[in-house]
Amino acid sequence: MVITELYIKNFGKFTERHFYLKDGVQVIRGENEFGKSTLHAFIRAMFFGLERGRGRAAAKDGFSRYEPWENPGYYAGVMRFSCGGRNFRLERNFSRTARRASLVCEDDGEELSVEQGDLDMLLGGMTPGLFDSTVSVGQLQAEPGQELYEALENRAANYLETGGGEMDIAAALRILKEKKKDTEKAIREEEAVREAEREKLRLERSYLERDMQALRNEYDEKQEQLDGLKKRKSSAAMGEETGRGFIRMGTAGILAGAAGFLWSFFLSRAEVPVPPAPFAVISGVVAAVGVLLLLAGVSARFRERRDLGSGGSRTREIAASDAPARRNAGQAQTGEIRDAERRLQGELDHIRSVWKDKEIRCVNLREQYEEYEPGDTRKRLDRKLEALSLAEEELKSAAREMGDQTAKLLNRRASEIFAAVADGAYRSIRMDEERRLSVWDGSRNIPAERLSRGTIEQIYLAVRLAAAEVLLEEPVPVILDDVFAFYDDKRLESALKWLSRQGKQVIIFTCHKREEEIVKRVVYS
Repeated sequence: MVITELYIKNFGKFTERHFYLKDGVQVIRGENEFGKSTLHAFIRAMFFGLERGRGRAAAKDGFSRYEPWENPGYYAGVMRFSCGGRNFRLERNFSRTARRASLVCEDDGEELSVEQGDLDMLLGGMTPGLFDSTVSVGQLQAEPGQELYEALENRAANYLETGGGEMDIAAALRILKEKKKDTEKAIREEEAVREAEREKLRLERSYLERDMQALRNEYDEKQEQLDGLKKRKSSAAMGEETGRGFIRMGTAGILAGAAGFLWSFFLSRAEVPVPPAPFAVISGVVAAVGVLLLLAGVSARFRERRDLGSGGSRTREIAASDAPARRNAGQAQTGEIRDAERRLQGELDHIRSVWKDKEIRCVNLREQYEEYEPGDTRKRLDRKLEALSLAEEELKSAAREMGDQTAKLLNRRASEIFAAVADGAYRSIRMDEERRLSVWDGSRNIPAERLSRGTIEQIYLAVRLAAAEVLLEEPVPVILDDVFAFYDDKRLESALKWLSRQGKQVIIFTCHKREEEIVKRVVYS
């Protein structure tokens, strides 16, 4: 491809200006603010259009930067170029409201479609990023960009796998990363659902354990009540039996004492009188003991009735009633205790039954919580993420392995270019797998960053031009915008000589006279 004419209708500072170009090396010299960078930007805009940025970026994008100084609404230009032995006319309108592009073959009048990719085909598939990374070098921008390395990896993979450039490894990796990101998000969402289910199980188990503790407390309380009733019943029974024994012994003592008195009376009337005093004393003692025992028995029975009663007025009623009434009241209260015992025992049995059911449910919930496994959806997502990760690693590995051949080709060609530019000061350039550049001087590898700025610029230019030969299907113009500022005269002359021998169009923008003088002397002499 050779650009033959640039007709700037209205672009930046230029209005209705024609620039005519020729094949081979040519120099466009101008002082600062002449518009060299504007011409450079115009060539790029004609090839790829001008995209407007969004938000804050819109203030610094190419569209805003090169918007016409006068009459901004009229924003357009024309480029004429030859490609494949045919001549073409490319016209673009960059304005906001009337953006359009037309491409016509001036040899036969055939109208081609920029939108359908006809211009891309003429450019050999060159993208804006690849243009900026290879044949288009701006001021202090000689270092290759990321897109160059991605394009080299794509080229290696594509040509080794398919023999063509249909695949885009970098794009494939971006798609894989996006899919991984989406899958990881889905896994997090699924895990959140799973964790919510586990939390429900944990809360239900917590509620059950709380209920079981309340049941345990209630059970202990009622068991204590039951034990108290049993103790009172046992104590009352013992008091009842003790009282009855005392009453029986007291009655027997009283009867024995009475019998003794009668016996002593009969002895005093006998034919042979016997002194009654000893028998009377003994009988009195026995009767007195019997009275005491009877009183003790009655007291014990009273206390037993009082303990079984409900206290207060009930006790006074029992104390005031006759013996049968007290006996009936005691029997009634004993029955109440038995009923209370049966009721408490039933409640305890019920509590044990409820507690056992809750314990079984709690154990089941604990096992469900501990054994809660991911569902089929989560397992499917895990398998998908694993497959995507594996595909990403395999794609990266394949790109690295297949990139070796391209790297060797690039290193070899860049070394040839650099040797010609540097007059053989260094034998070769090497770019390793980490994209670090170094030079070989015959005895050691020297990292590029340790060299002078001029040598570094020459290395970058050699890599760019070598990459252009490797990546671009058709030769396209090389545009160099003030790239020789750090070159000494000797290396500049070597570089221009090499460029003149490549059989392609080279457009050099500069503000210095030496490039123009060397080209006139070396190239056209």
